[in-house]
Amino acid sequence: MNKNSFATLLLTLLLCMMSTDTFAYDFEVGGIYYNLIDGKAAEVTSGDNRYSWDVVIPEQVTFEGVVYPVVSIGKNAFQYCSELLSVTIPNSVTSIETKAFFGCEYLTSITIPNSVTSIGEYAFQGCSNLTSITIPNSVTSIGWQVFYGCTGLTSVTIPNSVTSIGGSAFYGCTGLTSITIPNSVTSIGGSAFYGCTGLTSVTIPNSVTSIGYKTFSGCRGLTSITIPNSVTSIGKSAFSFCTSLTSVNIPNCLTNIESETFNGCI
Repeated sequence: MNKNSFATLLLTLLLCMMSTDTFAYDFEVGGIYYNLIDGKAAEVTSGDNRYSWDVVIPEQVTFEGVVYPVVSIGKNAFQYCSELLSVTIPNSVTSIETKAFFGCEYLTSITIPNSVTSIGEYAFQGCSNLTSITIPNSVTSIGWQVFYGCTGLTSVTIPNSVTSIGGSAFYGCTGLTSITIPNSVTSIGGSAFYGCTGLTSVTIPNSVTSIGYKTFSGCRGLTSITIPNSVTSIGKSAFSFCTSLTSVNIPNCLTNIESETFNGCI
């Protein structure tokens, strides 16, 4: 076998392996693809990545005569499904995994049930037409870049169960005009609201002890902010280039303000 033939064969094998990894699933019911979890439950998976329009996920599915509860929206399950408009998630689902709805640019409506306890990183990143979302009381943390680049998002309800907001969680959500952070939150990650140019009002509760690196950087519509007495440190560039900021209330207990915190606030 010559070198060119060997290279062609190797490339073909690699492409086959990639295809198998991308679209691997255990079974399909009603146009939805599933993997089995320990032989006891089902998880929605990517299938052929052609989910479109309105998808209703059932609470349970039957495969080879066995009934399985649907407990998870798997990793990359709906990734880049550009024709997906809405998804109904049943109360049986407890987790939404990493990149589950990544890049679903025309997704406008989704309801997360109270059964969900965890939402993975990048889960809704790039869902630019998603206008509002209610996070249920069962969720305790909002992970890294979960709503990154959701430019159409105008309303978010954060429940009292949430204790932390991850880095870049709402990065570039230019449609957000106001947000109330509940008293349960103790930390706001770096760049959590970076570039939210439409944000004019933020309420930070007394439970928060630290504001991370570039948390509100580039929030050009923010005019005033009150930092509660519970905050002891503010990260570098936390409010940089908040060009409309005219009033800041800084508590006496604040022991550490990093450099360039208010850089570009003119």
